[in-house]
Amino acid sequence: MPERSLIKSVGAVAVALVVTATAAGTAHADRGTGWGSTPSVGAIESHVEVEISASGTDGKHLTSVGANYDPPACWYEPQYTPEEFDAAYQQLLAGLSGAMGADAKAQYDKLKADQDFHRGQDGRWWGMVKTKAAWDLPVTAPCTQQPGIVWVPTGNPPAGMLAVTPQMLSKIAYGATKLPPPRVELSPKPDMQTVNLPTFVKFDSPIQPVSVTASLNYSGISIAASTLAVPVSLRIDAGTNDASPASCTYDFQKVGGGYQVDSSGAACNITYERSSRGSTYPLTAQVTWRVTWTPSTNPYGAPANPLPNGVTGGAPQNVTVREIQTIVTG
Repeated sequence: MPERSLIKSVGAVAVALVVTATAAGTAHADRGTGWGSTPSVGAIESHVEVEISASGTDGKHLTSVGANYDPPACWYEPQYTPEEFDAAYQQLLAGLSGAMGADAKAQYDKLKADQDFHRGQDGRWWGMVKTKAAWDLPVTAPCTQQPGIVWVPTGNPPAGMLAVTPQMLSKIAYGATKLPPPRVELSPKPDMQTVNLPTFVKFDSPIQPVSVTASLNYSGISIAASTLAVPVSLRIDAGTNDASPASCTYDFQKVGGGYQVDSSGAACNITYERSSRGSTYPLTAQVTWRVTWTPSTNPYGAPANPLPNGVTGGAPQNVTVREIQTIVTG
């Protein structure tokens, strides 16, 4: 495996890339996986930024419903102007010697002789980047792209190259979405439930929608995608079959800038039919969220493209159910 010599590129150091020159003067990269032996030319990281609304900072990653929508593990995005790539390569050469330095110098001379790193042309050198660990994205798929650096004329990424797009950014935003767990209030209170009396549920305050924006604004490229998660339904499960009904589902209603459920006037409310007999029943709540995305920094913009719904569940509430003895006299 070749020696790695990392160069900082507008941000923290990330994956080292190895450059080889093609007949067309395009530079591709290898990470010492067996087919390449030239030295590394730089270390780059993604310039995508992720911004999460305040209502989404306290919660857990959503679970998608009906489809997986995993964020990409890697992609290509703009990294260098011709001048920047030339300078980065020269910085690399200054730290190499011997056979490795000679090999790197030969590759540099090829790039210099063939269109001078594309100076004066409309485009950028793009590099493959991997998902930032700092984004805390639940990436499950492996990276299948060939690591590299490639010259991309403006607006014309090569066929087959996994170039960054608004739809890709929507996946990053979707993966970064964290939703607050449902914390419903019960009436009567959890430790004062009574057989044959309905259990009403509501939230102490309206639930706020959650938005996430993933954007790239670097080296002349500006694209973005924003997701918006809005609560649409609440499911309550009694935690026992000794209830009729054993579960109820309620639609959220818009209240000001948020969304609320109050089941006090609903046709369905859980009613326990047997006491918990010195123990408790684990009542659970689950919220379903409708998620959409827009190709901009405005989550409320248009078009609002659909994404898979997300669900969040809270920790069970231990419910104590008692019987009230009554005496009927004639």
